[in-house]
Order: sequence, then structure tokens, then C-alpha cells
Amino acid sequence: MKVAVVYGGFSSEIEISKKSGKSVAGWLRNAGYEVYEVLLTKEQWAVVVLKGNEEVLYPIDRNDFSSVIDGVKVNFDNVFIIIHGDPGENGKLQAYFELIGQKFIGCDSFSMTVSFDKYSCKRYLQDAGVHLSEDILVRKGDSYCVSDMVSRLGLPVFVKATNGGSSFGVTKVKKAEDMEAALNTAFGEGNTAIIERAITGREIDCGVYQDREGIHALPPIEIVPENEYFDYEAKYLGASQEICPARISDAETKAIQDEAVKIFRHLGCKDLVRMDFILTEDGKPYFLELNPNPGMTAQSLVPQEVREAGMTMEEFFRKIIG
Repeated sequence: MKVAVVYGGFSSEIEISKKSGKSVAGWLRNAGYEVYEVLLTKEQWAVVVLKGNEEVLYPIDRNDFSSVIDGVKVNFDNVFIIIHGDPGENGKLQAYFELIGQKFIGCDSFSMTVSFDKYSCKRYLQDAGVHLSEDILVRKGDSYCVSDMVSRLGLPVFVKATNGGSSFGVTKVKKAEDMEAALNTAFGEGNTAIIERAITGREIDCGVYQDREGIHALPPIEIVPENEYFDYEAKYLGASQEICPARISDAETKAIQDEAVKIFRHLGCKDLVRMDFILTEDGKPYFLELNPNPGMTAQSLVPQEVREAGMTMEEFFRKIIG
């Protein structure tokens, strides 16, 4: 099976995506697939082929997502999208593949679009019995009243870009006078921001995957950041402890996993996602967000959970791809 691993993208997460893509490509090669790495940026779409110590780029024909490599046209049996952010997590790339009839791994364009936008995702889940923190949506250029926001949500709050990832554009606001700066930071990543009441508890992340036997939750992982929350430094520069399995009771583990599977089904997800929760002291899992293309380096959360489940990444991908 010829599998294209597509990485890059248009967002602040491009370098993280490249690292994830290289890791996925290596695991898939070890699993026996014929793998082609595809770099997708605003400037170019190209197959990346290593020749000696040099990477040679072969352009992608966007009419059918094929490439001519050394005089031979190559079409792909499947595509593994590992782009974080635009256009790989907001439904754009999935819609393109659906239009041209290219098979791909992961959620369809509708589920991606709903899941990636933090505000839309929460509205889609609000009638599903999911625990959600109260929030306010602010669009860039709209007027807003900070005192009204604080009166409604209290302090502290988290201000986030609705369509960002890897903690870009996220600020924890403890004082009302810091709200405007936090919103401007969020607007640096997109045109909409969400302000959420901060929920006190332990951050627990849980991957969910689908194979021929059904939908399964992986062992939850506990995040203990050295900073106040799981920011970019904590995620990628080692400023956190990631404890797998999470130090929670069997009942709390089941509650997290059941909630994750319920959300997966309700949003119509496919193949693999990761969800982030805050587990409160009374054992309630509050949903934070869903990562439809989670990080995939060896140190990333899902690979840690896969190893805790007793699988290699090669075995795991065989389950998903078939």
C-alpha cells in the first residue's frame, strides 16, 4: 500500500507538524507500507525524496494528488494527514480529498471543521451531557465590555484563539486589566477568540481510536505542568511531567474514557483523535478541546498512551489503516 504522509501547513504549528510527519513516516515504513512524505505549504505541495544527503522535491499535481517521480506517475492508496492547524485540522484538506475521491485517514471534513473550532465544538456538545466550562465568543473588531465578561465568568479565565493549537494564542487572565492584551494575542492566531471560565482540577488527556472492532479509548495521561497551565513551553520544551497511566482511580479512568468515546461518536470522528479534559475534585471530567490531528513524535501524548496500552506504533497504525 502506497501511503502519503502529509505534513507542513499554513499555521504557526508548521515546524511541529514536520516533526510529527517524519515520525509517522518512519513508523509506517517499519510497519511495511510504501511511504511518501509530502510537504504542503502555501508556496508548494511536493513529495520529499531523500537522495544521498539532499532532499529533492517533486511537485504534486493537485488535479488528482499525484506526482511524477523520476519519470513515473505515482498515485497514493491512502493519505495520512499530520498537519496541525490550517488546512489539515479545519476541514479544508479533507474536503479537497473528498472532492477528488482520494482516500485518507482521519475525520471527514465536517467533523474536522466542527471539532477544530473550540467554540463550535462546545456548542455541538452542549446538549450531549458533556461537562463544559462557561464561555464567551469575541470576534476581532467587535466591541466588548471587560467588566461584563468578568461579572459573568469571574476570574481567572483562559483566553484562546478558537482555531489555534499547540497553545499558540493562549493566555491565563487573572486581572481584568489584562483582558485586552490577551484578546490581542489570541487575535494574532485568527479572527475569533473564546474566553473560558478556568476550571480547577487535574489535566487529563485521552486518545481515542477506531479499528475494525470498534471505538476504543487509550489509557489516559496526566499532565503536570511546571508553569500555570499546559502552554507551549510545557508541551514542547519539557516544562511538564506527563504521567501515563494517569494517577487517578479506576472509576475516574472509566469516566474519562467513557466521556471520550461518547464525544468521539457524537462528533462523528474517525480513526484517531485526542481529547483534553480537566478532572475536578468531585470526579467530573470537563471537556477542554479535541485534537483531530494530535502530535505524533515519540515523546507526544498519544504515542505514550499507545505504549502504555501494550502496542508498538507500528501495530497501532496497522489497526487504524487496516
